[in-house]
Amino acid sequence: MKERTYTFLRLRILLIMLLWSGAVFSQTNSNKEVYNKTVAAIGLITDRTGAVASGFFINPTTFVTNHHVTEDLDVKTAKIEMKDDRVYRVKRIVKEVKQCDLAIVEITKECDDILPLADESIIKDYDDVFSIGNPTDEDMNIDYFHLTKGKIKKIDDDSWFYDQDEHYTHEAFVIQHTAMIRPGNSGGPLLNSRGEVVGVNTFFYSDSSNYAIHVSELVKILESSNIAYNKSITEKKFTKKEKKSRNIGERFESIFERQSEIIDDYSYVFVSLGALYFAFVFFGIIMIIVYITAFRTVKRTNYYY
Repeated sequence: MKERTYTFLRLRILLIMLLWSGAVFSQTNSNKEVYNKTVAAIGLITDRTGAVASGFFINPTTFVTNHHVTEDLDVKTAKIEMKDDRVYRVKRIVKEVKQCDLAIVEITKECDDILPLADESIIKDYDDVFSIGNPTDEDMNIDYFHLTKGKIKKIDDDSWFYDQDEHYTHEAFVIQHTAMIRPGNSGGPLLNSRGEVVGVNTFFYSDSSNYAIHVSELVKILESSNIAYNKSITEKKFTKKEKKSRNIGERFESIFERQSEIIDDYSYVFVSLGALYFAFVFFGIIMIIVYITAFRTVKRTNYYY
């Protein structure tokens, strides 16, 4: 009886370990997918001073970062370094909005990789989010293109100030989250699980209190300045035939995009179910072995009687 109890206990422990490893695998896989999908559009912005910050491209010539990054940027020596060693020279600072701490930078050439901006209506509390940027430690060692994962804690209007500029109060719609950021992450994207930008990382108070400017603030600036993002915001005039053809194309595109989103959203479920299935099959095999062994023992016992 004791042996059977120990066998069941071991099987339970094994099942728990299999389920846990499936969840860990799913989370690691999710991190890797988001990272590989987005890192090519994320850059490190610096100049002759050696100051380090982050940002991302929203169209081939437009780079988004924080105002407190561009405020003292030396445009003549400023450059954007990419993970694959591409380097882009800064042409000019197109727009700076101090109140919500955002800045738009133009480069001299074109970048082939861009990040899509998320629909603000789908961003909600407790969503998984990812920060990618170039955080530094106290000795200014840079952790290049580093990813952290967390969740959205709160979305609300907020105000804050920086130590070097304590007489000026910034105000914006912000996302408080737990995807840890540090100095050097400023201007980098806060991403959802589909690799879309939900915010621009800006400041932090602790490991679990990190803040990003909500993407809606960025969209307002882009639209007021007629700067393209996702698809061009300048609509062309189409004939009736062209409109009909365009609408059909958009519907098909929407269906395929939705399919991809569903697969992305529920991939972790399939992975977990796969682990669970494997666990049950393994459990079944063990049980068959246990019962066969027990049956043989009973037969042997009867023979000796």
